[in-house]
Amino acid sequence: MKKQKYSLYMLACFVCLLIWSCSGQKAVNLSKDMAPEISTGHQKQMISATVIFKKFVLKNGVSTKQKEAYIRYSGLDYFVKFCKSKISRKDLEKHISKIDQASKVATFEVEFHNGLLDICDGNFQQQSRKGAYVIIHRIVKN
Repeated sequence: MKKQKYSLYMLACFVCLLIWSCSGQKAVNLSKDMAPEISTGHQKQMISATVIFKKFVLKNGVSTKQKEAYIRYSGLDYFVKFCKSKISRKDLEKHISKIDQASKVATFEVEFHNGLLDICDGNFQQQSRKGAYVIIHRIVKN
């Protein structure tokens, strides 16, 4: 009998704790923490992201010596479309060369887009590639 009372008491305490812990939960707005939706998110945002360079690969799979800049943000790589950006490739390279860390993380004001990557860059190796790209409006100095 004593064991039953103790078990019942423990069960009641557990249920109370469960109800109390669940009642204090807040609704979380994940849209602020998630990567922007590139198909519709044409607004400026401040982000901190890693700058990486990848070899330009032709459609036939052949790598060239030319390297392209990408911003790695929320696990995705966004092509940097310099022809629409307000900074040049030289500006970006100069800024990241001053960063002492192995991963070149910087803060930018950007817009995310989805569309043609090669249009307007004047490159003879136009590939009419489509995908996610970023326009950099400015580099935020730390």
